[in-house]
Amino acid sequence: MKYKIHFAHHVVCLAAAALLLAACDKDVFDINTDPFKDQTYTTTLTSPISSLLEETEGYSEYVKLLHYSNMFNALNQSSSGISFTAFVPNNEAMRDFYRRRGVDSLQQLTKEYARQFVLYHTVKDSILPESFVQKKTVQNLSGDVINIRIDSVNAGQAVLNEEGRVIEMGISAFNGKIYVLSSAMTPLVETVFDRVVDGGRSSIMADALRATGWDKKLSLVTDTTINEERQKVITHYYYTLLNVADATFAKAGINSLEQLRNHLKTADKDGITEDSLLREYVGYHILANQYKTSELGAMMGSDVTRIWSSSANNQVFTVTYDSLATNEADRYIVNASGERARFVPSESNVLAKNGYIHELDGWMPVWEPEQTTVLWDLADYTEVKNLVDPEYYQPAEPTASEQRFRIATATCFEYEMGEAGSKNRNYSDIDYVTCRSNMKNANNYDRVVFNLGYMGKVGMRTPTIVRGKYKVELTIIFMTGNNFMRQQTDGNGGMLKMTFDDREDMTLFTAPYTKVNSALPGVYTTTLYDEIEFEETASHQFSFIILDPAASTNNNFSLQFDCIKFTPID
Repeated sequence: MKYKIHFAHHVVCLAAAALLLAACDKDVFDINTDPFKDQTYTTTLTSPISSLLEETEGYSEYVKLLHYSNMFNALNQSSSGISFTAFVPNNEAMRDFYRRRGVDSLQQLTKEYARQFVLYHTVKDSILPESFVQKKTVQNLSGDVINIRIDSVNAGQAVLNEEGRVIEMGISAFNGKIYVLSSAMTPLVETVFDRVVDGGRSSIMADALRATGWDKKLSLVTDTTINEERQKVITHYYYTLLNVADATFAKAGINSLEQLRNHLKTADKDGITEDSLLREYVGYHILANQYKTSELGAMMGSDVTRIWSSSANNQVFTVTYDSLATNEADRYIVNASGERARFVPSESNVLAKNGYIHELDGWMPVWEPEQTTVLWDLADYTEVKNLVDPEYYQPAEPTASEQRFRIATATCFEYEMGEAGSKNRNYSDIDYVTCRSNMKNANNYDRVVFNLGYMGKVGMRTPTIVRGKYKVELTIIFMTGNNFMRQQTDGNGGMLKMTFDDREDMTLFTAPYTKVNSALPGVYTTTLYDEIEFEETASHQFSFIILDPAASTNNNFSLQFDCIKFTPID
């Protein structure tokens, strides 16, 4: 039996729904407490999302899915301040999705999978089309980030995660907006490890992951802990796996996990155990963050090769970008100066619940490259990413306004606030801040702001750096309020004591803001070390102490750091 419930007579019920939806630490769609369960909710104004879809031709398959997953009434819920944006596949898109999924009908999907499908296609808050076309990402109700690309060829269309195509934007319902899809998105329910196993082409890599314990790590999506303030902290885990298929291993004469072990042992010259060699090899193929191939090989100024720290201790690999390559497979070369490999385009940029998988056309043995320029973005840590709204972490372009997030709790920072504290109330102790267009030269359009007061100090680990000599440069953000530091009219210009690994021969005193050659706000680079030598390939502890008393007395004092660049020298 269906009931028509009029809005004017059910304010109490809607208030109950508001309490349900406002609980940020609960599942938004908690069907067990849905006040409209087993009813059809409509209003005397405009129908809410589910009801509007049921009343409109062309969406019957999605409506069936809403009923099948017990999500129909959940998507009808509404209250003051709560609304949704629903990316709704039309009937043709749903049938195409069934074909892609390898099923003939909705009933061949599990109800939990159908529920995840709805969560994946739904965003909290109603997004107007004029706002939608300005966004690069949105976060859905399953906690995943959806990338948005506006179609420059087909007006009024957009592509979601390079899969779902929006063909109609912003249909109004009582409790939100509907964006029509002609192609549905695939819900992210599989982890990186699931993808490797389910693909059915990488049994050797799957066995290697199991043998080294990486199967458990690559199956981990989130972890919940309680901090010292007894607050619940949810940590998200992200990975990038450079996968090797069985057929690629076979080209190197490797047809089983045991043969891989033997292959590694035969090449070893240092007497390392087989288990250690396997752990090193597997870790060498894993990054502790998620990156698309374009991000792994993105050019940095005039540089064409990037160096990346793997999860293997003190082991790095390189990705070389060729802008002249006409074949997509030739665009990025891994370890170009060693036993090179390329990404397999059709099997790369495979998105999982907790990261990306890129398949290689070579088995990629562990290899130490020659020195390569390293650009260390001080915000490029998974721990920082966990604390920043996904829409604003390392944005693809400058943001319209500065977005600030406190990141001092990130475990990548070891810091102490100076005893006198800070008078700058614009920032907390350590903040992640996005950059506007006047700072468009900032790497990843972001920076880390340190506001620790006089004698405040902080330490963090660098990426792995290949042994050798380097020139070291620091890029800072200079704001109008920092001019007193540039001119040293109060304090000593932001004097810092910097060091690597607490080594006396790598310690220097520097005031980078005094080297800014203009009073105009912008991005400026200063040399820290003309020459510094790292004797082994490793990650290093970088730290600094603030030695300027103005850090505790001047309310404009802050250190706004973008990145540190290590350039090899002969």
